[in-house]
Amino acid sequence: MKAIKISMMAIFCALASFTGLRAQQLVTQNAPNNFGARGQMAFQRKGQRPSAATIRERLLQGGTSASPSLDAPTRAGGSVPCNAPAGTRFNLEPRVNATNQSAASADFLLNGVGMDNDLVVQTASDSRGLSQSNSGYYVHRSTTPDCSVQFEGGLPPFQFQGDTFIGTNAQGGGPLVVADSARNAFFAADGRTGNNSAGIGLFRAAAADLLNPKRCPNGTHTVAQASSCWMQTPPAFLDSLPVFDEAGEPFLAVDERATGSGAGAGDVYVLYGNGPTPISIVACTNSLNCGAAELIPVPANTNSLPYGGVDVRVTPTGLITVSFGLLPRDGRQKGESLFFTTCTPAGAPNPPTCAQPTVVAKVADEILTSQGAPLQNLNGFHLEITAPRHATRPGPGNDFTTFLVYDDCVAPLTSVFGTPACAGGEVNLTISSDSGKTWSKPISVDTKVGHHFFGNVATDGSTGTVSIVYLSTEGDPNFHQSRVMLNQIAPGSTKLGPQQRITSVHDATDMFAGAENFDFLNDLGIGVVSRGTGSAGHSRLYTSFNSSLDKGLYEKEPLPDLNNDINLQAF
Repeated sequence: MKAIKISMMAIFCALASFTGLRAQQLVTQNAPNNFGARGQMAFQRKGQRPSAATIRERLLQGGTSASPSLDAPTRAGGSVPCNAPAGTRFNLEPRVNATNQSAASADFLLNGVGMDNDLVVQTASDSRGLSQSNSGYYVHRSTTPDCSVQFEGGLPPFQFQGDTFIGTNAQGGGPLVVADSARNAFFAADGRTGNNSAGIGLFRAAAADLLNPKRCPNGTHTVAQASSCWMQTPPAFLDSLPVFDEAGEPFLAVDERATGSGAGAGDVYVLYGNGPTPISIVACTNSLNCGAAELIPVPANTNSLPYGGVDVRVTPTGLITVSFGLLPRDGRQKGESLFFTTCTPAGAPNPPTCAQPTVVAKVADEILTSQGAPLQNLNGFHLEITAPRHATRPGPGNDFTTFLVYDDCVAPLTSVFGTPACAGGEVNLTISSDSGKTWSKPISVDTKVGHHFFGNVATDGSTGTVSIVYLSTEGDPNFHQSRVMLNQIAPGSTKLGPQQRITSVHDATDMFAGAENFDFLNDLGIGVVSRGTGSAGHSRLYTSFNSSLDKGLYEKEPLPDLNNDINLQAF
């Protein structure tokens, strides 16, 4: 029966691929001939990513002025719901000639504005080039406990060794943000490009500044206003490389233990990899004094890091946990290996000491994004990859339990072009109850017919509840339009709970209009974070994702527009 379902799914996916291409033609044909100052409308597709230098020049020539949006997403009474059936748009972009946002992530300070009202910061790649940057930020600080956005901007340019570095995210993905609840601050990292070199920018913003309208006024920020918000602490520049190398995509975590509670408390960790080079980790103090990079050990027979293939978290004891996926050194070999390791903090700027990694799982039919690579997704979600995401919680005993999810292909086939493709995938879960030494046999988090992908996972440290989120096409006969789904694991248990819907409206997130000058910004993914007080009903789960259900207006014609959306679930 399962084989029959997969075969039917492959047929539907092939039809969906044709349907998607036809829809793309229709959108392109109906698009206007101009797009303000940004050029002719074009449909967003991968494989057309300009160089970092080109992106930088466009941003320097463009930029935005401060102008509050006149049509921000509001509902009756001016309130913006946090759990709308289709998701909630989390930006201030006017609908006329709207461009796209993608690769959203968020974090929050619980009750950071008031009781049951969080201070929320989301980041995303934003093709408007806000504040001369592709690295958008969006902040909720209203005294109304909803999901409205009071101000937005782009992580600002900064000077380092005589060069000006712009947030380009030229390696793909987008900026990342994490919150430090112990010191009431947020950290953000992005890919940067200068005239002569490229690297990673690391920013710190105090909650007090984000809540201060004099430091961070409402509306869409200029460069000066963005600098006022994010540069009260001078930013750090990491991973300096020649500009043509474009630096690596950053991954970010912070040790939220109270200051003085142990080595590494309050430290910030940035991970990155550059193509075939090993993975590096840098430790920075809370005030962004960063040390030298330390290489994370990797097996000798693997050296290629898939885009997005790293995740990093910090346990309540300060231990740094890292998961990553590597391809074989021999390009003729097939498959991807997923690894897990731990790093012991030494107190920044001293680098941590990382142990030899253990193998979590070997994925025979991995999903990659590059042209012609094995098992490119056939359902229209071209930027899906097999990449691990993990979360931990204390116990049993002196150990900690790790929950790791990743995308796997269950319906591989050969496309009409003769290249490997994936007609259907699933999100797998594997669990370690002994601090990452051994791992359970992977299981699918969703066994219903459909394509399930972009899995991510978070733990509410106050209760131990684990939340797994992902996209699923189940319910769409063409296996193309998706919804955001949730499975939870109860405190003290490793049993996967029943599926819940975060959004109930199907959405084709690969079908949207946008600006030709920024047609590379169509990266997709899901961000998830959870915090609580330890009491029932006072835990929060924020999910960040892309949605094309809010329309943009192009010469008065509504067309799908990709936006950074957010959803809040309380439990």
